[in-house]
Amino acid sequence: MNRKVIKVNKHVVEIPEQSPWDSGFSIFKRRIGELMQLNGGDDSAIDDDDLLPFYRMGESETFVLSALGCTGY
Repeated sequence: MNRKVIKVNKHVVEIPEQSPWDSGFSIFKRRIGELMQLNGGDDSAIDDDDLLPFYRMGESETFVLSALGCTGY
């Protein structure tokens, strides 16, 4: 998968290029991971089983990060 690298507020964030086959959930998960990277968090701790209920309920990324105990959101 191709990735773009951008620099935001002294942080380097890798953004995978979106393919037409990406599901809504994979996009949601990627946005959560990007926000965690931007704020110095470890996005490898994100588990699909933890995120799927939030996605199904239509929760915002900010709410999900707060609910998972991530600070600074």
